[in-house]
Amino acid sequence: MALSLITGCAPIAGSPTTPLDISSSEGVLPTPENEQYKDSLPLSLIPDLHSVDQSDEDHHIFTRHFEVASLSSVGEAQRALIESKRVEFDRNNIQDVSAGSGISGELNIRSYLSAVSTHIIGIKTITYEFAGASGGNSFITQWFDTSNNTMHSSRDLFAGEEQWDDFREYVALAATKNPEVIAEDLVNMSNELLDSVNFDAQGNATIDFDDYSIAPGSAGSLTVTVPSQNVVPLLSPLGVLARNAAMSPAPRSLISSVAPLLETLQSTESPASVSPPLPAKTERVDCSKAKCVALTFDDGPGPKTGKLLDDLKKANAPATFFVVGPNAKNRPEILKRMIAEGHEVGNHTWNHRSLPSLNSAKIRSEIDRTNEAIAAAIGEPASLLRPPYGAHDSITDRLAQAPVILWDVDTLDWKYRNADKVVAETISQTRPGSIVLMHDIHASTVAAVPRILSQLKAKGYTFVTVSELLGKENLKSGETYSRAPSTGKGSAKNGGKK
Repeated sequence: MALSLITGCAPIAGSPTTPLDISSSEGVLPTPENEQYKDSLPLSLIPDLHSVDQSDEDHHIFTRHFEVASLSSVGEAQRALIESKRVEFDRNNIQDVSAGSGISGELNIRSYLSAVSTHIIGIKTITYEFAGASGGNSFITQWFDTSNNTMHSSRDLFAGEEQWDDFREYVALAATKNPEVIAEDLVNMSNELLDSVNFDAQGNATIDFDDYSIAPGSAGSLTVTVPSQNVVPLLSPLGVLARNAAMSPAPRSLISSVAPLLETLQSTESPASVSPPLPAKTERVDCSKAKCVALTFDDGPGPKTGKLLDDLKKANAPATFFVVGPNAKNRPEILKRMIAEGHEVGNHTWNHRSLPSLNSAKIRSEIDRTNEAIAAAIGEPASLLRPPYGAHDSITDRLAQAPVILWDVDTLDWKYRNADKVVAETISQTRPGSIVLMHDIHASTVAAVPRILSQLKAKGYTFVTVSELLGKENLKSGETYSRAPSTGKGSAKNGGKK
């Protein structure tokens, strides 16, 4: 069935040169955002790959991209993509100072491995953007030829213009099986509309369409599948490699020239073996009398978290780490070490999304999936939740099913990326009962911590976890806490609720 019969418009240029087979495996499926990561490949397939998280708390921006030490093209392409998305977001999300309104948007960018072999790497990047009125997901897949350190687009997976046109028609015919798809939008599809082509385990081609691109926003993100027998004759040599790498992922061999660099990068990680715990306290600290402070670290664990744990151990300073799900899953040995050394692990969700922008099912998925990763590492889920950006409302508080922990000292470490500034902000703002917000994904923050510890200790402060500061027995599920009450001034809930 030709698309022209459906739309009443002229047929798409070029007709398939191979027999058209629209089988039951082909069609349009919704792709719920909370399922995206489950289909990705483990990062361990690439020994010198590092996941880089960055956050801008004020503007509700969180990004995760990949760097590969032996392939400069990966980091360059990923950073350029994020920068272009951020420029566009800043342009569309201007704060109206005259109206007294704050930033209401959100930009969340996450990269996933879709294919890996010695010869090729596929990275799918999903961007969620909300600019104050409506939000949606967009997709792009970058393909990297490891033999010449170059990046390629989805178009390069196909042998030539004729084959590309045939593929476009297969996609259009498959997409029209969904009654929500607007058929007219499929005529003369631009390359940009098809910029996220991947392959599933059976070798079928899958195409992720941006929200609103071929269907109303209510349809959500759509994935179109074209059967392998239609795709294979159209592929370029690069496309054949990409398909094989998606169907049968294989670890990428680490070339010898990169080994020294990798050793340097890995030296910042904590060793797999668990260090002895912090010296046990002879008695519980009474924070109603002592000058207690809780240092908290969000978004990790990151490459420098091992070094941070070393410094905390030297100072006998327990802290609380609010981890994001993928990082907890990728570094379970770090979480084990945190618990062994007397620290506390909290939940900071899976995708670092602003929870009030999600429906109830997605809110619970963000929390539950992270708790699963935490429990897999330390044997039990987190008992505390910190919502990304501190964004919460009565609905998210109820769905948290845990105490919601905010802060009263914002070091702005994500903004300054300067150890001296982070030290100065922490020391000047901290008061007895403070909860200090920092991020262990930033090297500058980790570098600042030894001075923060020594200066606060010189001022008479005792370092405790959040649960110790607020009193675990006083914490209630669904309540929010930003600090402990001042000495002798009511309960932790009343004193710390924000």
